[in-house]
Amino acid sequence: MVEKKTSERLGLVMELIVREEEAERRALGEFQAQIKSAELKVQELVSYQRQYQDELRGQGKKGAAAAGSTIRNLQNYHVFISRLGVAIEQQEQQILLLKQKLEVQTQKWRKIYQKKSNMADYIDRCRREEDYQADKKQQRELDDAVCRRSFYRSEG
Repeated sequence: MVEKKTSERLGLVMELIVREEEAERRALGEFQAQIKSAELKVQELVSYQRQYQDELRGQGKKGAAAAGSTIRNLQNYHVFISRLGVAIEQQEQQILLLKQKLEVQTQKWRKIYQKKSNMADYIDRCRREEDYQADKKQQRELDDAVCRRSFYRSEG
């Protein structure tokens, strides 16, 4: 049974590291997508808030009686605008939390990426050493064959 070379055995380790790095990279992408989605939600909420504020100002200029609005309706607008403000703040807090998680995930990915890079370098060094040793062995075998041939010719 022929023993596998070190570089071949390490190839299996490298496959595991590559899978781990890919999983960390996917997780990184998921956090980035969540942040983008949350930022879009904030933009939508801010847009709705401005829209309702503009409507409220418009009703204020027309006068409550002219617009057919009651004080109750105006209060409802204020409450709704206020709730939108709270929702915006909550969404912004969610974005901050996601960005913190993204930073942690980025560090995890960088660490495993560096591990993958280091392993690739080590495997390359092993292969070069294995090639060097194989060349050395082949040269020794050729030298031995030449010596044997010379020996047999001188005796024969």
